[in-house]
Amino acid sequence: MTYLLPRAFIVMIGWGITCALITNIWPRVDPTIFVIAGVSWALAGLVCFGYMHKLRAAAQDQRSRS
Repeated sequence: MTYLLPRAFIVMIGWGITCALITNIWPRVDPTIFVIAGVSWALAGLVCFGYMHKLRAAAQDQRSRS
């Protein structure tokens, strides 16, 4: 849980900033746009933090071999 919570918080901040920018640019926005923005942030977070986790695991494996 300590691994997941900070990363979810980072993704939520990014989504919130994106939604604020969208609202400032287009005052009347279809709510579907916010869902699309949220899904794209969730997927980007999953890919980014998953890759970072994979790199960290590989680095620990490399250290344990030497």
